[in-house]
Amino acid sequence: MSRTIIARGAALAAATMLALTACGGTDEAPAEQQPAEVTEQEADQDAETDVEEDDATEEAADDADAEDTAESTEDGGDDAAAAGDDSSEGDEAAGVAAGTVVEIGTEFTDEETGDVITIASAVRGNDTEYYLASDNPDGEMIYLEVKVTAGDQFGGVISQQDFFLDDGGEEVNYASTADDELIAAGFEYFDGTPRSDGEGTGYIPIYVETTGDTLKGAYLRPEMKILGEDATVPEFRGEFEIPAP
Repeated sequence: MSRTIIARGAALAAATMLALTACGGTDEAPAEQQPAEVTEQEADQDAETDVEEDDATEEAADDADAEDTAESTEDGGDDAAAAGDDSSEGDEAAGVAAGTVVEIGTEFTDEETGDVITIASAVRGNDTEYYLASDNPDGEMIYLEVKVTAGDQFGGVISQQDFFLDDGGEEVNYASTADDELIAAGFEYFDGTPRSDGEGTGYIPIYVETTGDTLKGAYLRPEMKILGEDATVPEFRGEFEIPAP
């Protein structure tokens, strides 16, 4: 815009010079041109100064934006680090990563019935909404994988309630309302095996309020009374250990 104004001023000065020359005032014509030339130079300098100031302003704005971005990145990094710390603390509180499989492979035979019981593995640290977990989130939901091959001497059922884990000195068994979430997690639920079926396999959900690196467990078949006879079959107990992940 300033260059357009200067051009129009120069044209006006030239017209004035021609008018003065026509009147015989040629000696004063250079004096009329000089202010126009000075004005144009000053305007060019002003324009360059404006450009420099605009560039400086843009650089300052860019620097400010860069500082804001850096601060935002740092804040975001701090927030992410804080979130990571919280997540890490949560994992440490649980004591084990969610869904960690540990191999066990303990097998025992009930000589009275001929049943062969295998504790194959366990899945530790499972996410759960079991009611005891709501009151005590520092416990642990465990999916115990069992395989049974029943003997042919007796009837009855090898039950999911026959498998126990030690919970701070007290033995606890099947978490009866957690089978749906076990199935939702993709595991086959062990719903007990009638001896007439011969064999069965699956997972049993057991929640312990007091967990640890290793956990002790047991299979306990209670004493059985033989129908039609005045005799009983003594209980059987086989013990195993769930290792640390």
